[in-house]
Amino acid sequence: MSNITEIAKRANVSRTTVSRVLNHHPYVKHDKREAVFQAMKELHYVPNLNAINLSRGRTNVLGVIVPKISHPFFSSLIEGIGEECHQFDYSLLVYQSNNDPKKELQFFDKLKHQQIDGLILGSSVLPTATVDHFAQYLNVVSCENSNSNILPRVYVNHGHGIQLAIDHLRERGHQKMGLCIGNPQSGVGVTRRESFFHFQELYELNWQEEWYFSEQYTIDHGREIARNLIEQKERPTAMIVGSDQVAAGLYYELANQELRIPEDLAIVGFDNQPIAQITELTTIQQPVKELGKKAVFLLNNLIHKQIVPLSNLFDLQLIARKST
Repeated sequence: MSNITEIAKRANVSRTTVSRVLNHHPYVKHDKREAVFQAMKELHYVPNLNAINLSRGRTNVLGVIVPKISHPFFSSLIEGIGEECHQFDYSLLVYQSNNDPKKELQFFDKLKHQQIDGLILGSSVLPTATVDHFAQYLNVVSCENSNSNILPRVYVNHGHGIQLAIDHLRERGHQKMGLCIGNPQSGVGVTRRESFFHFQELYELNWQEEWYFSEQYTIDHGREIARNLIEQKERPTAMIVGSDQVAAGLYYELANQELRIPEDLAIVGFDNQPIAQITELTTIQQPVKELGKKAVFLLNNLIHKQIVPLSNLFDLQLIARKST
């Protein structure tokens, strides 16, 4: 394979001139630029884009950490991130962490060693202090809220989402509500759980420990929750479920067991995924793709040394359907 030295010799220019042409330097005479292009064509030269980008201190690659690529929320988030990366001419590298802090730290190492230009945290189980340590000198944006004074984040108020669900159910006469969340250690999981129990105490709602479920992510998990509830001596009259997928599984299994929805059990999901529309599921709508796009916008500004706001809040909306 030909190299810069051979191109310079064929074009009768210096190696510096060839390098400037490859890096789109504006101050190269037209005749010399054309000579370099002709030499490249004759020698069948293909530029090493990685080497060129690294010489500029850039890779034009962004990374994103998500627990599960297959989860509908994170699939939509990645879709939004990918669309905005295209607008800014970035490639995207997706890391699936499975909520493993050691894997997340490995991904930060890739950023530290300049294999990517910036990192988006779709969800993280690392302590705030650990993330802040990296955010002091690396380009990082989070899609979860935190109490950090360093880390820019784009997020929704999940506590408000829980309140919307509880208020909606109370308006329909419910006082016995259960809760189902995903990862209880993530920022979203912690916020939803704390908010639920805050309003449970504030409104003096009835409560039993058996009505709380965590680490539930799939339709099959929802079906298992339904079977669990059916076997209980006393059931809640409503469930707030942190995922439309899980809520749909719960809905399906209850109907399969000939329980009426919402008469026997009302259900509120989260995200407003297509499955919620098909099953007529009441849900809390999140602007997931918009979160991803905004995260890329902020990260691009960080990469270009621009000041970005730390807190970027998006609104939630309750979509009422037949499940309540």
